[in-house]
Amino acid sequence: MDRTDMRALWLSVAMLVAPTSFAAVEPPRPACVQPVRPPDKSDAAAWNRFVDHVDVYRSCMNAYITENHAAADRYRAAANAATEEWNQFVHSSLNVPEDFPWPPPERSRAER
Repeated sequence: MDRTDMRALWLSVAMLVAPTSFAAVEPPRPACVQPVRPPDKSDAAAWNRFVDHVDVYRSCMNAYITENHAAADRYRAAANAATEEWNQFVHSSLNVPEDFPWPPPERSRAER
């Protein structure tokens, strides 16, 4: 496979991967309901209900935060594993740095 074929292969892969890997995926919003603070001159029962609702809201938000941090950790671990896989491939299959020196040598305008 010559360099032109390699470039075409990498361009094809990039075109297939780019739209899916950079698509904006909105994370789900928390389904937690914020309690409404009662007026200052409310009775003790209203304040007790509010405090109970604050506890439920805090618990819900903590669960949402913990779940999303865990998901971020899983994605980070997957990205690190993919990086390691790529590096292993580069070192075992591409004859680096002989075939692909870094930084690449300057090319003249005619070669571009």
